[in-house]
Amino acid sequence: MTNNAAESLNNVIEEFWAYPITTLVEFIRFTLQNWFANRLEKASKCVTPLATHFEEYLIKQHEDGRRRSVIRNNAQLFNVGRGADGSDFEKGGDVNLVERTCTCGMFQLLKIPCPHACAATLTQNVSLYALSSPYYTKETLKNTYDATINLVGEEDEWVLPEHMKNMRIGVPMEKKPVGRPRKSNAGRTQTNRFPSNSQKVKEQRKCSNSGALEHNKATCKARV
Repeated sequence: MTNNAAESLNNVIEEFWAYPITTLVEFIRFTLQNWFANRLEKASKCVTPLATHFEEYLIKQHEDGRRRSVIRNNAQLFNVGRGADGSDFEKGGDVNLVERTCTCGMFQLLKIPCPHACAATLTQNVSLYALSSPYYTKETLKNTYDATINLVGEEDEWVLPEHMKNMRIGVPMEKKPVGRPRKSNAGRTQTNRFPSNSQKVKEQRKCSNSGALEHNKATCKARV
């Protein structure tokens, strides 16, 4: 939905934009290789049902939900009150545990129980993990970075397909633009034409000391 991922990678490789394309690609491969290895190791050490970041988020929502009042409307519909402080920011919500929705919108947007849903589960003895998206589990995190990014190796050891061994890459053909070519006005002197009524002609400033162009009185080197 956004280009944040691309912009984050651009910030990492910004220093290598001025290098040849082969160096840039090699740096991207090296960076991704380290990212995958480090995050796979971190995921393997996770001992909670959800990934560490989302486990902490769910604990925070659960603590918020414990301080809210709950009124049961029917089997799976609950009306949850405001937060403990009663401010307008901590508003209540109507929760449906079967459809996994809440009127606050966060439950269906983030696919993880909001404080209102957490409060409703406390009255029903329902597991919060069962209401969370499988995308947040430690197994999903581990599978995300389980791919192997191999080293490129020495160029002399590369194994090329037969159809690429004798391939020659020529100079790109210049594509002529469609339509009549424009005339260049590079040699035309702007001061040789008359300005229109609504047009202002910029004149070069002259030095008030020597009368020369391209500098002013402050930078003039002529003797007074």
